Amino acid sequence: MTEQGKFKKVFIVAENTVAFLYRNQQFERVLSPGVHRLWDFTNALTVKQFAANSMYYSDPESFYLIRTYPEVAELVHVWRLGNDELGLLYIDNQLCGVVAPGEILHLWKSAGEFRLDRVALGGDLEVTRTVLEEIKHRGKNEVTKLLATKNSVKRAPVAMVEVKPQHVALLYVDGKFMRMLTAGMYGFWQLSNKIEVKTYDLRSRNREVSGQDILTKDRVTVRVNLTATVKTLDPVLAAEQVDDLDDFIYKSMQLALREAVGTKTLDALLEDKLYVNQTVKELVEQELKSVGVSLERVGVKDIILPGEIKAILNQVVEAQKAAEANVIKRREETAATRSLQNTAKMMENNPTLLRLKELESLEKVSEKVANLNVYGGVDQLLRETVKLT
Repeated sequence: MTEQGKFKKVFIVAENTVAFLYRNQQFERVLSPGVHRLWDFTNALTVKQFAANSMYYSDPESFYLIRTYPEVAELVHVWRLGNDELGLLYIDNQLCGVVAPGEILHLWKSAGEFRLDRVALGGDLEVTRTVLEEIKHRGKNEVTKLLATKNSVKRAPVAMVEVKPQHVALLYVDGKFMRMLTAGMYGFWQLSNKIEVKTYDLRSRNREVSGQDILTKDRVTVRVNLTATVKTLDPVLAAEQVDDLDDFIYKSMQLALREAVGTKTLDALLEDKLYVNQTVKELVEQELKSVGVSLERVGVKDIILPGEIKAILNQVVEAQKAAEANVIKRREETAATRSLQNTAKMMENNPTLLRLKELESLEKVSEKVANLNVYGGVDQLLRETVKLT
């Protein structure tokens, strides 16, 4: 703005600029782009300018001016959204942003070709595949990109949900179960509703109960590690019955393991290693089935004994094995003696057999000597003497 003379003012309005002329702070008219020379004897004229390429007409007087002056209304798109709908704002067919429910938009028509698509929030909240891909591509699913007034509660407009293969997700809207989602990528409007999902793995999976120090019936503390294979069969039932399924499975197995071990002595546990597996399965199987989970297999990985108990058991085992070895040795000696006795009886009544036994002994002896001198023939050798040199 420049002055010429004493009572004349010059106002310059640039391209892509909207200018309102005020006299005594009252709106008078819209100034088009260009140079305006106006008489102002009382210094009452002022101009308020707006950048049209900023898209948004934001001014405390905007509602009043649009409602009162048709020439202002002609310059602006006015869109009002209900509390049960949101808007997708496009400029020149490109997504500009998501407009929060209940918002009022004032947009300069000269900024571009605008379009506002309304989306009702009273029914299905799932975002269509095309819109979802466009929001992701344009980076509009951010709190800072939401088109809303300062007083509005801001959040990302879309709740993104990715369900992996062999998984399912349960969709809840405002705490109410809506439907089950299979593998894939989903988006749900969350500007007016609370979106929650619970994901469940449908594959068989292992659950460990490790480092459980348990007192046996005979008051010996043992550390037991248990593993089980479970599979979720009914995710909806599981979600209805328990809040944290994995925690429920763990605690059920833990309590069953403590009951199984605590009612048996240490010797009984070591003698029957399958007892704990069978007992835990009997105690837990129906309980897990009631929450939609199948118990496929359960087993004790190891039973760890205290150091002093382990040393005592090693001594006991060593003594038992030594006793068993001694019994076997005595049994073999008895069998050998009995065999010699039977052989002696047979040779006593059979001279020929005795002679054959003598020859056999002689053969074994002759293999171990360098020279053998025989006197008086073989008969004399057998009856009297054998000289070895």
